Amino acid sequence: MKLRYAIILLSSATGMAARAQLVLDGARTPAQLVQQTLPGPGVTVSNVTFNGIAGSVTNEQIGAFYGANSILQLDSGVVLTTGPISVAEGPNNSGTLTGELTDNFIFDEDLDNVSGETTMNGAVLEFDFVPQFDSLSFHYAFASEEYLEWVGSPYNDVFGFFISGPGIQGPFNNDAENLAVVPGTFSYVGVNTVNPGQNPGYYQNNGNGSTAPYNSDPYYIQFDGFTRDLSVGIRVQCGQTYHMKMAIADASDQNWDSGVFIIGGTFMSTGGVGIAVTTSTGDGLLAEGCGAATCTVTRTGTNGPLTVPITLGGAASNADVDGFPSSVTIPAGASQVQFTFTAVSDGSAEGAEPLTISVGSVGACGSSTSTAAITINDPPALTITLGDVVIDCSGAEVVLEPQVSGDTGDLDFAWNTGESTPSITVPGTPGHYNVIVTDDCGTTASGQAMLTGLCGISIPNVITPDNDGTNDRFMIAGIEGVSNTVRIYNRWGQTLLEATNYDNMWDGDGASDGTYYYEIRVTGYPEPFTGHLTILHAQR
Repeated sequence: MKLRYAIILLSSATGMAARAQLVLDGARTPAQLVQQTLPGPGVTVSNVTFNGIAGSVTNEQIGAFYGANSILQLDSGVVLTTGPISVAEGPNNSGTLTGELTDNFIFDEDLDNVSGETTMNGAVLEFDFVPQFDSLSFHYAFASEEYLEWVGSPYNDVFGFFISGPGIQGPFNNDAENLAVVPGTFSYVGVNTVNPGQNPGYYQNNGNGSTAPYNSDPYYIQFDGFTRDLSVGIRVQCGQTYHMKMAIADASDQNWDSGVFIIGGTFMSTGGVGIAVTTSTGDGLLAEGCGAATCTVTRTGTNGPLTVPITLGGAASNADVDGFPSSVTIPAGASQVQFTFTAVSDGSAEGAEPLTISVGSVGACGSSTSTAAITINDPPALTITLGDVVIDCSGAEVVLEPQVSGDTGDLDFAWNTGESTPSITVPGTPGHYNVIVTDDCGTTASGQAMLTGLCGISIPNVITPDNDGTNDRFMIAGIEGVSNTVRIYNRWGQTLLEATNYDNMWDGDGASDGTYYYEIRVTGYPEPFTGHLTILHAQR
């Protein structure tokens, strides 16, 4: 089961355009993250490790993120943090957040050399890759709690992207080069080099942990600041094996956490074709019978038309999706083509089914595959809670607001009052209200609320059914719109009237003058009302 450190907003979700919380997934192993999420076109990856351990072991400092609708505005990818990945979750309600780790004493010599300080709490992801073309590039963002208090100090967390292999001659271990540099400079990216005073065009403020709206709106992440629009690029030799180390660590002390977000699908060797997939909910999840996913197939260059074969893998199959082609053609003069598909609702509870989508690319050194992944889930069950209300008889208005869960996308509300808002304000008098909620999947749920109160019930003990317009009917004040049962019977127990939700229209029904008895049950009253009723006709 997928582990969630954050939730997508429930009834206020508005699809892809919605402001939403950063979603974090800590369930996949480093190897799965690198192989399924990180690569774009033109590269193959292998030999994944994390903190020196085989990539088949999950770790609290690495996971997937989905941030298209958060302040990050990054679709999805891999996140590394100096604490558990949950430290990235918004809102920014702490300026000094430090997540506790389980026995992490990892330091990295290359990060020590970048920082000039001793490092600790390292998150070190390593893997080999083979580029199919002559360049490598990817996009990323660095974020930290150490903005802005520690700008200009030695207490800066540190990160780096260290590449080693044929033709690379850098100052780090194995002649590696650190690719995390400020564009157009030789400065390594960090709190001291990207901030409001230095390279401000690459900096994004995110509050200080106590300022609004950053500290209350989950649209904002936890870190006080982060970088924007940063990427790396380097010339490589196609078909050769390179080693990549992506690492981040605390420097000088273990206080105040940082993270680096590597955008999925952008780790590529230019020249091939690539694929990216987004879901209508923006979190990499697609529900059966609901919503859609969009695939974007890209290529380098815009020459003649190019037909690209597409294959599916994972637990899901062709039978689980609709609208999925076996190939797409990128037209002449275009660099990409898109198509959408949906997940078929088969009525069976199958749980989460991973779906991988692959396209082939051919480079100077042979062929390679670019892959994107989403998860198909069973359709959500839409539920609504709208309980009865006991009014206090003060006449104060009552707000009725249903609690909705399991919804997907926008919600439509239809009240029996004719209103279509998520909540309504009604008079503080007895009454019955219901609402039907429909989500973007067409799933509906209904709820109802009965307003009752121990006030306003008045029962007559005499009626004179002579059609003079006065006291002709058995009129019970205060039961209008309230669930009730009324029974009238004679002294021998024979029933004259038995009505559910009595409408105040009984005129004795030809009963002779005399004394009768009633039993009235009203929702909200623990005991029935009982008493006698005298019927008197006009004297002839």
